[in-house]
Amino acid sequence: MKVLYIAAECKPFSKVGGVGDVAGELPLALQEQGVDIEIVTPLYEGGSALLSAEKLAQIHETRYRLPFRDQAGETREETVDLYRWKPDRDFRVPVSFVANPTYFGGKYAKPYIVSEFIPYFDDALRFSFFSQACLQLIRERKPDIVHINDWPLGTLFGWMVREGLPAKRVLTVHNIGYQGNLGIQTVKDWKLADLIQDPQTGPLFLDPHVEWNSVNALRLGLELSDRVNTVSPTYSREMLQPEDPERYFEGGKGLEAVTCRLEKEGKLVGILNGFEYKSGGEASAFERTLEQKTAMKQALGKDFKDPDAFLLGFVGRAVEQKFKLLAENLEGRSVLEHILDLPGVNVAIVANGVPEYEQFLGRIKALGQENCSITIAFDKSRAEQISKGSDVFLMPSLFEPCGITQMESLSNATPPLVRWTGGLVDTVIPHTQPDGTGFGFDGDTREEVLLNLIHSVREALALFRDHQEDFKALQRRGYAQRFLWSTSANEYIEKLYRPVL
Repeated sequence: MKVLYIAAECKPFSKVGGVGDVAGELPLALQEQGVDIEIVTPLYEGGSALLSAEKLAQIHETRYRLPFRDQAGETREETVDLYRWKPDRDFRVPVSFVANPTYFGGKYAKPYIVSEFIPYFDDALRFSFFSQACLQLIRERKPDIVHINDWPLGTLFGWMVREGLPAKRVLTVHNIGYQGNLGIQTVKDWKLADLIQDPQTGPLFLDPHVEWNSVNALRLGLELSDRVNTVSPTYSREMLQPEDPERYFEGGKGLEAVTCRLEKEGKLVGILNGFEYKSGGEASAFERTLEQKTAMKQALGKDFKDPDAFLLGFVGRAVEQKFKLLAENLEGRSVLEHILDLPGVNVAIVANGVPEYEQFLGRIKALGQENCSITIAFDKSRAEQISKGSDVFLMPSLFEPCGITQMESLSNATPPLVRWTGGLVDTVIPHTQPDGTGFGFDGDTREEVLLNLIHSVREALALFRDHQEDFKALQRRGYAQRFLWSTSANEYIEKLYRPVL
């Protein structure tokens, strides 16, 4: 089977989030299982040391002109340069890079843009252009399957259907919260407007919130897919339910009618992501990891009055998904402050993101508590110290389609403390079970969720302090656990690719 795998980011060439990780790791595993796969991704200007000017000169394949109607309603002849990476020791899968100075250079020389006035405006425009460029590749490569990722490529399926291209269509949803919603009046002059006016694609392109009078790129991709998957089984089930803010439940974010139909038709499955491990999980490697943890914790301990106390670590983006529950108010104080009040607990945080949460962290830091260390910046070295040196890794996500940080902490013999949601349910086993690997919480009401978060910290502290052998066994089980890309790749073949063919 021949697969064209299309993504807005792909490590090691470009990476912002989970899509970049998956696009850089899953295709290798699929190739190893016999799939003829090629990745297609934008070439962001100056984005990767692997793509030097000399290297680009060697792999340049062709240049052509692509007519494209922009936001002003003017059709311009855009230059497209196509580069073809041939497999080598740096990256073992062929990659076609689409380069264009207008949409992937200058201020657009990165995978995603935060638009100043209208959410999704810039990215909808540039990935609409990318979709047009991908059509040319689909015509030339003639794949059996076109596999896209998330909303930025949703419109590509619309163009494929309009043109009658025969390739089967597969979509992976990494985060249903991002849908590419834009007002119809905003895009009325764009090339996208052709999809709205087409009787075949137009009704499927409209956002389910009729009152918004918007288009929805993710909905279009879902509606036109032959198969859809999410990046964990639990997340695929959560997407079938409506949002419930009263218990911090995100659900299908308005698309649950579409996802329920796909599920009933047998077109929606959840496939857990894999993780790239640095060891095989042997007992000797586990003991070496514990030695490294001790050294890391000693280094972190310099920031605390009691350096040997139970160390709870957080590394992540200071955004609503990752940080909201820690900043929520409970009985007049934030949840994080309640955790810091627990005797015998140190908390180390590395986070940066939206101003609201950075300011919250700044206020906590200004309190000068002797059991709290906060770094409001992206500090890779400090982040690694915390992931490896903490006794327990804190991951209280509002939602988590799959999550990679908890897999990383498990591989560092650091039991995670997670919200029981999405992929966290599928990767962390409660410490109360015989095969437990970590700690978790949830609740049926707002207050219950927050109280249970604090209580789960108490549980982790008690196990660490009073039952050291049991805590070490928990570490050992988590360290030995393996979520392999080979397993994921086999499921992609058996649950997505073979059925559509």
